[in-house]
Amino acid sequence: MALFAIVRKPLVLLALAVPMLVAGCATRESVENAQTAADLADTHAKDAGSRADAAQSRADAAHARADEAAGIGNNALGKAQSNEQRVTTLESDLKTAHAQIKWLSRNVVYKHPLHHKKHHVVHHTSGTSTSTNTPAPPKNPGS
Repeated sequence: MALFAIVRKPLVLLALAVPMLVAGCATRESVENAQTAADLADTHAKDAGSRADAAQSRADAAHARADEAAGIGNNALGKAQSNEQRVTTLESDLKTAHAQIKWLSRNVVYKHPLHHKKHHVVHHTSGTSTSTNTPAPPKNPGS
């Protein structure tokens, strides 16, 4: 950029001054006008260079943010793919569990008796009990 600016100013001056000199109407005033125009063109070129540098700086910052966003996006994509695999596994497990429940509901017979019968316990007693848990026979009051 600097080389272009250095070369540009004399070229502009030369481009404006040569035609006037060749035409024979180059006066001091026309040369001064040419110099003023060249200075103005140089100022505009420097201003454009500053704006281009500022634009490049903003573009670099935007590029860095885009790279950061791409990293975040790639991380999110990896997590989404991992979660998708987990969901697939869980769906498979759920289908298996559902099939097992269906099989159990068709093949397991619940045993509920139709009539509940009370079973009476028959106690066998003998005339001579040695057990201390059995009460003694009542005494006959008349004897």
